[in-house]
Amino acid sequence: MKKILIVEDELMIAGNLERMLKKHGYEVPAIAIDFDEAMEALEREPFDLVLLDINLSGEKGGMDVAHEINKRYKTPFMYLTSNTNKSILEKLKETKPVGYLSKPIQSATLTTNIDIIFESLGLRSREIMIHIGSSVYCYELDDVLYAQADHVYTELFHKNGSDVLRISLHGLLEEFPHHEMIRVNRSVAVRRKAIDRMDKTHVYVQDKVFKISRSLSDEVSDALE
Repeated sequence: MKKILIVEDELMIAGNLERMLKKHGYEVPAIAIDFDEAMEALEREPFDLVLLDINLSGEKGGMDVAHEINKRYKTPFMYLTSNTNKSILEKLKETKPVGYLSKPIQSATLTTNIDIIFESLGLRSREIMIHIGSSVYCYELDDVLYAQADHVYTELFHKNGSDVLRISLHGLLEEFPHHEMIRVNRSVAVRRKAIDRMDKTHVYVQDKVFKISRSLSDEVSDALE
């Protein structure tokens, strides 16, 4: 699982970013609110990406963190900023970030940009961690095929077989990135990219055929567009 460091002094924003990233399958081992905490975190363990706010508490800001990253760690970093001043943006470019996002940041924009960065660097994470009570189940996202619910249990089918999990279908879908799994009827959800073909009433996943509920047909169509 890819590790991302958040360097952001507004704790509400940092917490929101953390939730977005974890839901998408990334790990957030640390949140730093200033230069010193960022350096301590980077010294403590390696990260695959740093999300870096320009304005931080204290004398040193995000660009100071960026300079240290370039000198000592060579870790990719992405700026988070509400500043659109052209001269500031030119200075940001000089530190060679892998990208920057303007605040306020939407979940889909954040995770899509990170996926693209990791893919371009050959580091894309495709793991999904499913939390059920004190247990954690880890799967390669590309191996997941579909899920089928039976009362309080849901069987998750993947390329290596299947696992029966004590979780509702709704609860399971909450563990996956948005629109990664598509509910086609009351008891079945399929991974979008595992669908071989579909028509107006059915979806086909390998040798399985699932009927699309009338109440969900528009939602399924929208998700596959």
